[in-house]
Amino acid sequence: MHRVILLLFLFFSISFFSQNENGLSYLYKDHFLLGSIYHGSVLGNDELNLNQDQEHKIISKEFNTITAENCMKPLFLLDQNGNYNFKESDKFVDYALENNLTIVGHTLVWKNSAPEWFFKDEKGNTISREILILRLKDYIKTVVSRYKGKISYWDVVNEAVDVFKSEDNKSYAALKPSPWYDIIGEDYIKIAFEAAHDADPDCKLIYNDYNMYQSEKTDFIIDMVNNLKSEGVPIHAIGSQGHMFLNHPSLDKVEYWLRKISDANIPLHITELDVSVLPNAWKHRGASVEDRFDLAQKYNPYPNHITSSKLKQQAKRYKSLFKLFLKYSHTIERVTFWGVWDGNSWRNYLPMKGRTDYPLLFDRKFKPKPAYFTLKDLVRKK
Repeated sequence: MHRVILLLFLFFSISFFSQNENGLSYLYKDHFLLGSIYHGSVLGNDELNLNQDQEHKIISKEFNTITAENCMKPLFLLDQNGNYNFKESDKFVDYALENNLTIVGHTLVWKNSAPEWFFKDEKGNTISREILILRLKDYIKTVVSRYKGKISYWDVVNEAVDVFKSEDNKSYAALKPSPWYDIIGEDYIKIAFEAAHDADPDCKLIYNDYNMYQSEKTDFIIDMVNNLKSEGVPIHAIGSQGHMFLNHPSLDKVEYWLRKISDANIPLHITELDVSVLPNAWKHRGASVEDRFDLAQKYNPYPNHITSSKLKQQAKRYKSLFKLFLKYSHTIERVTFWGVWDGNSWRNYLPMKGRTDYPLLFDRKFKPKPAYFTLKDLVRKK
């Protein structure tokens, strides 16, 4: 009897090890963490997520780190009366711990994810700087303390910088207008990081932003982080979102931000990677191809299926990006795909509703795509 139990134990142990050994994160383990996101029971477009089991099967096999897509944003944690609902975020953390996944909390301070009442008094007037600082600190303390010792990384401040044009049409980067900035001032970033550190001193804290192919933005963020660190503010890494297209941004612009952050000796996280095969539609943000035939023809060219040639093009793009990530792996701590499979990607409903995109490594039948095998071959020992 004991012999049978021992043999069963060895069988399942070997099977489990082999499964992980064949996963992407195992192949990249000597380079950086490799992750995906936790969609939760409700997607970002408010539709129910009916495919969590399939997603979790892929995650457990392929990845070793996981980020909360929406369930840890203030809009999802707070109701209109200021009451917290941790049901989904608790499920996320429990799931990650049960599957031995490194957890990334996302995100504490972002102008798009705080409820409007957070900045108002009971009469609807804008609150004072002092009151907003107290609310900010209390919120961060409540959320971060709840998961102290469980979450390895927090995206503390998200998308605080933008690129503007001067009167003489020169580009420059600066902190963007937001209720946080408008009411508190530029030190809201410092306050947020210090509050997160006080709540969990062992957690690594990240400043996260997008479009860092813009050199002005990269340079500004590096200077901002270095200046804050010189003041003793606990910022441990820069997060750079990676929402790509097949030909944009150019590889030299991608390498610019990788090289500059490496030269600054700041750990880097690629936080939201995907590669859209659709035309860039951000100038039509908010429009719906479901209602406009002209937009559908131009901006939704693959409503039913994607061509093999386009998937090969996507695989080539992923390979080019990962070759750069491997080149700078001494700086890069983590690469996270912003989704598990094509069917639940945010790029199906943003910036335009009603499109069909194919930006991830697994298709709508949960099967690996050419890009998946390309990334495996890139690091597989011959």
